Amino acid sequence: MKAHKPTRLRLLYVILLILIGASVAPLWFYGRKMLSMNREKLETQEGVLQTTTSRRLAQVISLYMDNLNQQLKEFFDTVTPVAAQIAKANYSTSSELQTELASFVNPTDRPTVLYATVLNDEMRGTWAGNFNATGDAFVRKALEAAFLAAHQGQGYQSNPITVLRSGANESVMIMAQPITVRNQFRGMVGAVVTLAPITRELEETSEQSGLEAYVVDNQGRLVSSSDPDKNVAGLDMVDVPIVQKFLAWRGRARVAETSVFDLRQGSQMVPMLGTYAPTQKLGWGVIVQKKVSEAYYTVTEMQRQTMWWGVLMVLISVVVGFLAAKTITRPIDLLTQAARSIAQRDFSQRADIHSRTEIGELAETFNQMAEDIQHFIGDLQSEKEQNRQLFFDSIEMIAAAVDAKDPYTKGHSGRVSAYSTILARELGLPEEEVDKIRIAATLHDVGKIGIEDRVLKKPGVLTNEEFEVMKRHTVMGYEIVRQVKQLNEMLPGIRWHHEALNGKGYPDGISGDELPLMVRIIAAADTFDAVTTDRPYQPGSPFTRGLEILRKLAGSKYDPIVVDALHSAYTKGALAKYESRRATVEAIPQAAS
Repeated sequence: MKAHKPTRLRLLYVILLILIGASVAPLWFYGRKMLSMNREKLETQEGVLQTTTSRRLAQVISLYMDNLNQQLKEFFDTVTPVAAQIAKANYSTSSELQTELASFVNPTDRPTVLYATVLNDEMRGTWAGNFNATGDAFVRKALEAAFLAAHQGQGYQSNPITVLRSGANESVMIMAQPITVRNQFRGMVGAVVTLAPITRELEETSEQSGLEAYVVDNQGRLVSSSDPDKNVAGLDMVDVPIVQKFLAWRGRARVAETSVFDLRQGSQMVPMLGTYAPTQKLGWGVIVQKKVSEAYYTVTEMQRQTMWWGVLMVLISVVVGFLAAKTITRPIDLLTQAARSIAQRDFSQRADIHSRTEIGELAETFNQMAEDIQHFIGDLQSEKEQNRQLFFDSIEMIAAAVDAKDPYTKGHSGRVSAYSTILARELGLPEEEVDKIRIAATLHDVGKIGIEDRVLKKPGVLTNEEFEVMKRHTVMGYEIVRQVKQLNEMLPGIRWHHEALNGKGYPDGISGDELPLMVRIIAAADTFDAVTTDRPYQPGSPFTRGLEILRKLAGSKYDPIVVDALHSAYTKGALAKYESRRATVEAIPQAAS
């Protein structure tokens, strides 16, 4: 069973892989490490930015509300004693109260106070400001709620309310304190303040940082937002996960917290990064948030740039590695091709390599070796041809010695050898087989050397007894030649050249397919020469007559294919020189007579 030859791994690919691995692998590892480190830093920085922003906003809002409460406290502390000295029925007409209210509601000094009022226990009184509080239903209801709280002796601070001012939504709050004289309820002092500064701070922060910023109260309702479309005070924000995290502390949150969450926007869930920071005392939460894709845009862009640059560097490494590997392997490929040519016996090939490296020295040594081998092989071929010619000369010399015993068959072995060679080539046999047939045909009658001269040289027809002696030359030739091991393949042509297809030949009487092609060729050539050569008992026939005789016996004694080949060779002129030589030999005696 033939062993499976393993697939050859090209050295070019091995070197290319090594070069790429040595250049790309460290680059890839370094890039991955730096990318991971930078990603963590950038993500941390984004979280720190949101935390810092939310805390700052919480501080700003806390300061703003503390300042606003302080202003209102001073206002309440100033107006309450004045109102206590005025008859409650005169609140609506008191110029003193009107002056106090007007001085407090000053757009220049206190732009955050939109409206101030003093009401008696019947909810009648005076007011000042550039905002019509009673014209807004929500504000009016909040003032009514404030009056009820004051009537119960309590201060009041409403939830943020959205009003329409200057064509835009604005969040406001109502704050109030009761007016009491000797523990008796006299009325209420109240004010409407704006949260617009908080909204502006949120909007500026959003413009500068790209964050969406908003404030919710301790029940998850919107106080103010940087998005004008969403700036509706009281809007329920409980469904937002980051708001839920803030509300989970139930107003006890003390530190900011950042997390990633999914926010529903229409039919899609959008990943968000958000942070909440509590405002101390107010119980509000300041929320800043951004889409993860935008928050980590720098990270994503860094990854994208790293990937593209990485791909570019890999391609460059591949190209450089390929060229470098090709530089190394090309001389080796040339050496391989030259070695393969020598293995296929083409010793003229040389490795055309010009290099000062060890490969160049190897190529020079290889070329010198190839040249030496070429000379050596040439010498061997020359000696082989000389030996081959010597061998054939020796064979022909033996045949000539045999023919010399019988003057009537002089040259017979040489002619049979020539005809057999022509037939073998006409049949398309390889040159190696042609040589075997040529040798066998030359030695086919070598056994005659053992036949007595009285039989061999008898000028007339042989008797039956003499013919039996003559037939022994086939076996005698076989016994002589078989002692030479190198001639074993030629033995059938020597022993059986007088056998026939019909089995009536000698010495063994074999027939049909038992006869090798060598035997069939030599048998036809032997007979052809016999009938076209003068013998003591009959004159030689012309070549055309000899061909007719073989044609008549084709199929019974001789192989038809071999006979046809002889006709074809004659038609092509392959036998012309032998035919003309015979005509010359016949003409010489006639001229002499």
